[in-house]
Amino acid sequence: MVNNSFFWVLRRITYLVLAIRLRLQAAWTRSGMDSMLLWAALVGAAGGLCSALFREANIGLKWLLTGQSSDIVAIAESLTPVMRLVIPTLGGVAAGLALWLGGRLFKGMRSQDYLEVIRLGDGVISVKPTLARLLSSLLSISSGSSIGREGGMVQFSALAASSIGRLFRFSRPRLRLLVACGGAAGMAAAYNTPLAGSLFIAEVVLQTLAIEALGPLIVSAVIATVVIRHWIGLRPIFTSPGFSVPEQIDLLPVLGLGLLAGVLAPLFLAVLDISRRFFQWLSLPLPVSLGLGGLMVGLISLKSPEVWGNGHAVVEALLNESPTWNFVLGILVLKIIATAGAVGTGTVGGVFTPTLLIGACLGWLYSVVIHVIHPEFTGDTVTYAALGMGAFLSGTTLAPLMATLMIFEMTLDANLLFPLILAAVSARYLAAAIRPVSVYARTLGEIRTQIPYLMHVSELLTEPAAVINTTDTAEKVSGLFCMSSTQHVWVIDDQGIYQGSIALNHMKLFLGDHALQHLSASMVFMEDDLPTVTPDTALSEALGALVKHEADRLPIVDPNRKLLGEITKSDVLLALG
Repeated sequence: MVNNSFFWVLRRITYLVLAIRLRLQAAWTRSGMDSMLLWAALVGAAGGLCSALFREANIGLKWLLTGQSSDIVAIAESLTPVMRLVIPTLGGVAAGLALWLGGRLFKGMRSQDYLEVIRLGDGVISVKPTLARLLSSLLSISSGSSIGREGGMVQFSALAASSIGRLFRFSRPRLRLLVACGGAAGMAAAYNTPLAGSLFIAEVVLQTLAIEALGPLIVSAVIATVVIRHWIGLRPIFTSPGFSVPEQIDLLPVLGLGLLAGVLAPLFLAVLDISRRFFQWLSLPLPVSLGLGGLMVGLISLKSPEVWGNGHAVVEALLNESPTWNFVLGILVLKIIATAGAVGTGTVGGVFTPTLLIGACLGWLYSVVIHVIHPEFTGDTVTYAALGMGAFLSGTTLAPLMATLMIFEMTLDANLLFPLILAAVSARYLAAAIRPVSVYARTLGEIRTQIPYLMHVSELLTEPAAVINTTDTAEKVSGLFCMSSTQHVWVIDDQGIYQGSIALNHMKLFLGDHALQHLSASMVFMEDDLPTVTPDTALSEALGALVKHEADRLPIVDPNRKLLGEITKSDVLLALG
């Protein structure tokens, strides 16, 4: 009697869950991508925590190396000349040893950059060699190397996303999108800029603004920003108490700044390329090479300790203080040299923040020159420093939309938007005409990707979400629908030969007639209106079949109609970009 009551309750619960699913399907046609928003939120939270952990590790290492945990430039200014020389050099040697030991300990395991994994790879980031690179990055930035910490923060967030996706056996397109969400989370957390963080991945890496990709990226970036604000607060990373852009700005000087940045950005990237080739030609061991990069920073810091770090403190000074023009010009030249040395020697990190500093110095000096030439010029140095950041960032990344939103989120002044757009767009198109590839082209161009429309179904084949035998009952099928998000259950015989499918909406009959519960589900509900595809079917053809039949997935069979797996609409859309 007790068992009968238990099964009766279980059956009623099954009916209720199935009925709710049918109602939701009728009210909201699923695109197959809505579940990615939930995973994006999870990855955003993980990315925010990873970024916070990276920041705390950076602070701890600074204290171990220097005995101080304040801003890296303030630390450099407080040190003796000998220590300014020794600390970056030893930090570089230690960072090189971390890379060398990682390569020896994890032979055969390649550490891929998150950009390459998202754009060209399969979404898999190897944990051990990546952790070795993250340790190397921490040692470099904590000892004053002229490199940005955002690279390590984004890589750490992407690693967490890849690990989550692999744990739950995501398909390759979804895993790549999940890693992209991790990258957006890391970038947003690094700069407290959720919109720019998501657009960085969409515009620079994925090179698409399709809602299937952009939606999860924004969700992940927003959640990561909410998490990281527990550590860095609500205010933007660059602040200026007196910063207020006038409503009317002369557009010709703004256009001139954009064109100047469009010329100088490719030259800066050429300097980085020359530095890379020079140190590759030297073929030095990693500890020696990175130690030499640290020594370069140390030597420069004897004259100007402001070259330590990514340049955040110097940008703050440009926005809040009144430095002399020769100081700003010196910082501009020395920072380019220091950054080129760090990049050329193979230091692990990003050039995003150093690029912002170079752009800020460029805009600041540009406004001073315009004032000398035309004394009636009304633009102030702070406004043009902000415009210079956006223009130079656009010229190096070839992503004007991301650059515009990045600077806007950093200043939160709506009056800056229009001149930012003008400067960023003009810089982008002139820079692209001079050098058609961005600062990230080297990473994204290391391997060739297959043309999406030449891909086949076999490359996206996944295990079937729900399969039944021809003898299984309607009650079992209803349980499968309750336990999975699939819209179709595939029916096979005892030899695994595909017979047809049962659609979720056809289970309405089961809800209304309990006499059907013990009957063979295939006899009552099975139909054969969905087409099948083979492993050799082109993805474009599979997409056409999915759209024509308004299906979220299709069965994959061999020439003998044996069920091999399935392909989902969301995977095809993501793969075709």
